[in-house]
Amino acid sequence: MKKEIKILKYIYIIIIIYLIFYSIELYEKAKDSIKTRTLEKDGFMVFHNDVYNNTIDKPCPEMEKNILDVLPDGYMFIDYVYKINNVALSTFHRDVTSSQNIYNTKHKVYTCILYKYEGDLLSVCPNSHNTYPFVLSRILNIEGESGTVFLFDSNLLHAGQDNLCKDRNVIQYKLCHVDDIDLLSHLQNVNIIKNEKCTVTYTGYILRKLSYFFEFYINYIFYPFMIKKESSDTFIGKIQSIIPINYYNN
Repeated sequence: MKKEIKILKYIYIIIIIYLIFYSIELYEKAKDSIKTRTLEKDGFMVFHNDVYNNTIDKPCPEMEKNILDVLPDGYMFIDYVYKINNVALSTFHRDVTSSQNIYNTKHKVYTCILYKYEGDLLSVCPNSHNTYPFVLSRILNIEGESGTVFLFDSNLLHAGQDNLCKDRNVIQYKLCHVDDIDLLSHLQNVNIIKNEKCTVTYTGYILRKLSYFFEFYINYIFYPFMIKKESSDTFIGKIQSIIPINYYNN
């Protein structure tokens, strides 16, 4: 009996150390990320140019060229524009609506996000695209200037930073290889604008942390709940009501 108690004590200590270690978030400036981060190693790249702010719907020519130049031949921007104003999707997720694993695409699928404001931008877990469906890296918060663009693997675990209700102007795009466009037809002809009222709550902070520690269940086991929003009076809709999916493609 004493032996079992001792083993349990060690297990508790290990769990506490794990929680403390992975609860400590790291920070980095976008200008440093531009120099060091790569799609292969980290799952994301960062670009910056003031001219990117000229983008309204479709990427401006300079932005489109810079993005496509780093990808293999055959990649294209999907006819997909998703604008988010004021509020951040601060819970951690993988882009299940464009996941290579879920849709069995031949090539990787990428998400591109333009930030047209200065400050706290994106949180990522570097290399989590290579450890799918698990995450072994800590949270990295990236701060940058207006005109900063992130290009990342759709399987990368990420979240918008909590902007504490400051003005926020974000445009999201999707890129895929021409060979896979038919598999991602549900993303074609999408043009959505999200304007939500922002509130700062302690509950939101807790959900953010839980979404990181339980990302495997959210993004791998329960991902069907994340793809399409059902009516709130259905069984699935009631389950979805406790999941923060307002900013998914639904």
